[in-house]
Amino acid sequence: MIGKVSRGWRVGGLIRYLMGPGRANEHTNQHVIGSWDGAPDKHQPARRANGEFDVAELTDTLATSALDAGVPQSEPPVAEGARAPRGPVWHCSLRNHAEDRVLTDEEWATVVAEVMHRTGIAPYGDTGACRWVAIRHAADHVHIAAVLVRQDSLVRVHPRNDYGQVREVCREAESRLGLTVTAAADRTAVVPPTRAETEKALRRGEAETPREFLRRAARSAAVAGRDPEGFRAALAEAGVRYRGRSAPDGQLTGYAVAAPGDLNADGRPIWYSGRTLARDLALPALKARWASAPAPPAALPPQEGERSEIGRAERAAAVAEAVSAMEHATAVVAAGERGEVAGIAHAAEDMLHAVGRVTTRQQVPARRGPEDLYQRAARTARIGQPQRWGPVAAELRSASWRLMAIRSLVRGPGGADAGAQLALALASLLAEIAAYHEQTRSIAQARAARASRQALSRPPGQPTPPGASRPDRGNQPRRTTSRAPASPARPTGPPRTPGPEQRGRRR
Repeated sequence: MIGKVSRGWRVGGLIRYLMGPGRANEHTNQHVIGSWDGAPDKHQPARRANGEFDVAELTDTLATSALDAGVPQSEPPVAEGARAPRGPVWHCSLRNHAEDRVLTDEEWATVVAEVMHRTGIAPYGDTGACRWVAIRHAADHVHIAAVLVRQDSLVRVHPRNDYGQVREVCREAESRLGLTVTAAADRTAVVPPTRAETEKALRRGEAETPREFLRRAARSAAVAGRDPEGFRAALAEAGVRYRGRSAPDGQLTGYAVAAPGDLNADGRPIWYSGRTLARDLALPALKARWASAPAPPAALPPQEGERSEIGRAERAAAVAEAVSAMEHATAVVAAGERGEVAGIAHAAEDMLHAVGRVTTRQQVPARRGPEDLYQRAARTARIGQPQRWGPVAAELRSASWRLMAIRSLVRGPGGADAGAQLALALASLLAEIAAYHEQTRSIAQARAARASRQALSRPPGQPTPPGASRPDRGNQPRRTTSRAPASPARPTGPPRTPGPEQRGRRR
């Protein structure tokens, strides 16, 4: 069971969406299954003659405390550069795995009540707590809408660690109700695209948002360039706009990137800082990664008569070094040397990008390819990027840098055989990393490593099969109601199912 928490301002908009037909008429049998006063039937909206639900009374009832307290019902103007305040409307969706049994309304209501208790929004027996309702409009999920103002004191409520509490309630429900088991929250998931970003991509006929494209481009560039200047050059080669941020003394302190053609209403590029793409893509994290391994040796010069800047000898040496490094890392992970494994798992992501680059000649990896699927497996639970890398991880990373520099095996002599050697060694390493994550009960990381290995074994161009793990979208695959056509502008990926009006928050 996966829970997603978001915040907004207009409870009326949220209730209309939950009781409405949905974006593709996917909402059916919309009904209230739980409420703050234990009388959900009393709050079930009546149907109008046209079949729509009249949600005015329910909306007014939920908003009563906020109105009495003078809490705004729409987002107030925010000065440029200031942080926008969080709205009083709390929204939580709870979704089961596609293969789980269908829960009854009573079972869902029990889970919802526990969520409200554990988050402190409406503790058991607290009759003056916040008002909320739970609405079900599908077999596999329910939604909770709450207004974070107490009924008795009219004081704003600010839940702390609400996502973590929701995650624990979901895991307990999985055990109690016999549902698919998911991982505990480990705070390594990346920030998903906002609803606005998703809808903009759909309007443009793209099935991938700029945020997702830039995240993959930055990860690939972090392997192609081993310092800030090389990183910038690799991004430029991929068509990504870049701008640095410097301290008064001229020292580079950060950067931002923009996708080609992604402009705001004024025609200006929309920038994303590295930190907003992923924690390990912030400049300090990238500098630590680049400093974790020695630079590869100087490339062997082309032989006489070779017209390429990179000769056969350097290609063969780079492949041999990469295969050797992967075999060494595989043996270390299999032996369970805990001090090395976290660093190896992280450095393996670099090798995935390098192997993908030389075997497919793609500047930016294809969406949902092995590199994209692996991301979660590279991060240590509750830590993210490792704090140290051992000598084996350094060897693996250095070898990946050298392999990345040869750019392509496709046209070189023996390219197919060399590619097969790399893929076989990499698949073995990913299998051991997945097994290690399973032993340490890092379920999300284990699934990501397995999904990456499965994608590595599929022929190029073959899509990821339904049910395969999706990168950083929670611990279970989620249904989508539509699929946008692929865009020729850049590699694309499957759209997230649009949610209601609030912007989502995931950790």
